[in-house]
Amino acid sequence: MEGRHGGEAGITIIELLVAIVLLAIAVGAITGMVIMSMRSQQKVSAEFRAQLNARQALYDMEKNIAEAKRRDSEGNEPIFHDDLISFPSQNGDEWITYIYTDSHPHSGGATIVKVVTDGMPTLPLAIEASDKQMINTDPGMSEVAAVEPVTEGAPIFSYFDAAGGQLATPVSNPREVRSVGVAFKTVVSTGHAQQEPTISTIRINLRNF
Repeated sequence: MEGRHGGEAGITIIELLVAIVLLAIAVGAITGMVIMSMRSQQKVSAEFRAQLNARQALYDMEKNIAEAKRRDSEGNEPIFHDDLISFPSQNGDEWITYIYTDSHPHSGGATIVKVVTDGMPTLPLAIEASDKQMINTDPGMSEVAAVEPVTEGAPIFSYFDAAGGQLATPVSNPREVRSVGVAFKTVVSTGHAQQEPTISTIRINLRNF
């Protein structure tokens, strides 16, 4: 039985099946490229959001630490530890504390938390789920961002005297401190892929010391 009759133009079933298979292969390849492109954009977007979040929080931290008061109205002086800095702010007897935690009550991730209290805080400081994180992440999101020490065991905060010498922590005499160093890395994970960490380091001069 002939596939075509006379001089009529047409296609056979085999040709039709071949065309369908080729079309499916082309559609699959295009779909794969689109998915890869979307995943790549998602990773870049997650990394950008985390870095922007960290920069904004770092600016807020730098401003607050620079304006820290030497003592509050009751004579209490700032607290300088390697994973915590706490000081009276310019806003009355309000104290601001930045503390590193490897497990935030809300996100479960490592981050630096800003805690504002009315008066000098009691240590160890209890971190609440509502306390502001340097990196805001929702455990239900596809990306997870974390703030971690630059190297394992390295301090988040370091302190320097007027001559630039680094002071041992916890600092026993807060009046010796003239500047504060802050160092951390921001790690972003999207799905099962972890992005290259971004390292942030700053030195903050204390204006009121």
